[in-house]
Amino acid sequence: MFQDRYKKAYNTIAPSSMLVSDTIRRAVTGKRAPAKKRFAVRTSLAAAAAVVCLMTAVPVFAAHVPAFYKIVEYISPAMADRLVPIEKSCTSQGITMQVEAIHLDGNEADIILSLQDAEGSGQDRVHGVMDLFDSYGLSDYTSDSTVGGCVFLTYDEAEDKAYFQVMVQSDKAYQGDKLQFSARSVLCDRVEDTRDVELSGIVYAAETKQVHLSGSGGPLQEEMLPEVLRNVPGTQEDPRRSANVLNLMDVADCAADDFTLMGIAYMDGVLRVQISMGDNSCSDRHVQLFLRDADGNERYNDHSVSWFEEVGDVRYDIYEYWFIEDIEDIADYSMYGIFHDSGELIRGDWKVTFRVQED
Repeated sequence: MFQDRYKKAYNTIAPSSMLVSDTIRRAVTGKRAPAKKRFAVRTSLAAAAAVVCLMTAVPVFAAHVPAFYKIVEYISPAMADRLVPIEKSCTSQGITMQVEAIHLDGNEADIILSLQDAEGSGQDRVHGVMDLFDSYGLSDYTSDSTVGGCVFLTYDEAEDKAYFQVMVQSDKAYQGDKLQFSARSVLCDRVEDTRDVELSGIVYAAETKQVHLSGSGGPLQEEMLPEVLRNVPGTQEDPRRSANVLNLMDVADCAADDFTLMGIAYMDGVLRVQISMGDNSCSDRHVQLFLRDADGNERYNDHSVSWFEEVGDVRYDIYEYWFIEDIEDIADYSMYGIFHDSGELIRGDWKVTFRVQED
């Protein structure tokens, strides 16, 4: 057939190795050929582009090698779309992820995306509060996001969509001509439970231990904390920060799949509450604590620290919350917490590729 003969003949056309090397060099460095040579280079590039469109290995190569991707974009954005298809939604594990909107500001991106049950999946995994669980980010094929945060916005029952706001940051400005948002796991059936935290078991003297911190923060910055609460700086051999925390309960006695109140103490004018979140490697448990005085006034903790402790193959995530308060009679106070617990962890492979159109 003519089509087969044409394809066989066309496949014998190939750009010279010198042209390919020179083209890659220009794409990486951004240097252009002299004016009188540009037309010849563009013509040669067009021929080279026609050849690469017939190569099955090109789509993978273009997606992962920025230099080659720049070449294709330089020749024809439409061709680049064929090599790395533009898809605003992606389905995996019966869940469809879609980018609804995005705002770029230099190296920061603010993304609104949605999750919904895929049509015909026969599953009902999206029906309320959900979350993205780590391993998500934004790439512009030259750099990836390095910092991220995700906030659940709402669930629309009519559309069967859960909406999220995702904030990511890169080490350099994003290029909006083509972006890819990817995620590898989501959490379904998140629940919130408001519980009273009993203060009757409080102690006024307790042993402490020094732990390496995995995180810390709160309304009151560290430099404003009492000396006894301030972090212990690391050393040249071990630069990790440390803190002195309550040593009232062995972590081996804590539940691996639930919250455990490990102890409460009031010492040095500070009310300390220590809670284990269990093993968070495949979940996301966290607590918001509130202290209420005799007049009904409520407030959040001033600061908190977190660390990990391991027992066998289980790694416990532990938090200690600090309330700096002059307490004469603990009976005048009460405490409650909002306990956030995650449900089913679903591992998948979602990749949504899109362009940011200029106004």
